[in-house]
Amino acid sequence: MTKIIEGKVAKILDEYSIVINVGRNDGVTEGMVFVVFTQSSDEIKDPDSGETLGTLENVKDYVSAAHIQDKFATCVAKEVKKIPEEGESSGAQTLSGAMMAESMSARPGGSKISTEKLNVNTSQIAGVPQLGPITLGDKVRSVDIKE
Repeated sequence: MTKIIEGKVAKILDEYSIVINVGRNDGVTEGMVFVVFTQSSDEIKDPDSGETLGTLENVKDYVSAAHIQDKFATCVAKEVKKIPEEGESSGAQTLSGAMMAESMSARPGGSKISTEKLNVNTSQIAGVPQLGPITLGDKVRSVDIKE
């Protein structure tokens, strides 16, 4: 298993790239993937023991290290590759639309998020947290991708 590297967003360069406060000295290498997330304030508790399991991490996006310096790295938005499904237009898509489609349909390593509803007790739905944009100080963590 590779070492997990954690840091924070140190600077936002533009809508396509950010700087994180970890770099070569921390083990960051070119192409390394990082998840950008915020920590929820809601504690998740074990339904049997009542033990606090931790807090939910709310994923904002995934980025990859493009240029590494000793103490920081410049990361860029993951490239969006989407094959149109049957009956779907392959026309132009806005960047935000493409990024939303990517974040909702694929995760590193190729796993997919189910599009079918789960049979859940709807009276117990807590709701999905509303995430804002990537912000200075958001947490980042390297992601071990199995291909």
